[in-house]
Amino acid sequence: MTPVTPSGGSANVGNAPTDGVEGAAARDVVRTYQDWWNAQAEAYGQPDSDGSNFSTFASGQVLTDALVSLKQLHDAKLVMTGGPRNSPVVKSVDITADPNTAVIEDCLDVSGWHQADAATHAVMDPPDRLTRYVATVSLRQFRTRWLIHEFKREVGRTC
Repeated sequence: MTPVTPSGGSANVGNAPTDGVEGAAARDVVRTYQDWWNAQAEAYGQPDSDGSNFSTFASGQVLTDALVSLKQLHDAKLVMTGGPRNSPVVKSVDITADPNTAVIEDCLDVSGWHQADAATHAVMDPPDRLTRYVATVSLRQFRTRWLIHEFKREVGRTC
């Protein structure tokens, strides 16, 4: 996934520590988040993927939403071409909470990720799709894995 440079705003204010145990946790959180987007791009790009690896990175409503979106895409005989770009910034990590928690703020740019006919690859994007926005993502650690458990598109904020 290619990073996108935020165009302004608060994307780099109040970042989590980068050193020590919290810094290591922050790096794990970003890795999980990037792996999540890579898994989605791969699954959505195939007409027959079942998204079974999604549960490696997400839980709860985030997981359900991704699986429902994948099914709807396939039912419509569509795939996604290209890919999303982002630039996640870890805003907080709490390694004393039970479970451990973290929050990422991301400038998500999906302008190069398109719905396309699965057979012809003709682009069939919805006319009024949101292409660049801030996302706030909450993660929790379960045993040794971080899982995304909340994903909020902040449609009123650009980046």
